[in-house]
Amino acid sequence: MSSAARELGSTGVPSPIVRPSRAPAARPPRPTPSHPHRRARRGSPIAFWIMVAILAATSIIGIASLSAMLVQVSFEVDDLRTDLGVLQQDHEVLRERVAAQSSPQRVMEWAKQRGMRMPEDVVILPLPKAASEAAA
Repeated sequence: MSSAARELGSTGVPSPIVRPSRAPAARPPRPTPSHPHRRARRGSPIAFWIMVAILAATSIIGIASLSAMLVQVSFEVDDLRTDLGVLQQDHEVLRERVAAQSSPQRVMEWAKQRGMRMPEDVVILPLPKAASEAAA
């Protein structure tokens, strides 16, 4: 049976709508603001967006400055490494020169040029024993 036929029932007359006999409970009144458009505002949205723009610009400038400083420091470190390599090479050259200048053959040639000669008679003198060595 269709829903329309059920409403009509067996007599063909629509059945009356049954309504509850009790009235619904009263709702408590809502507190309404004194003026609906007056809410506590903290500031204008224009000031907010200006502040956001200033902060964004400051951040971008700060990041760009930091990046430039890091690049500059990187170049300085590279230059210092190059200078260090040159100085290490110079140090090695100077060490070789010191070793060559202090070799026994070179010292002997230097002494001969100045009129020095090797001793012919070498005398070894015995040293007297110290008191501490005699007791031992």
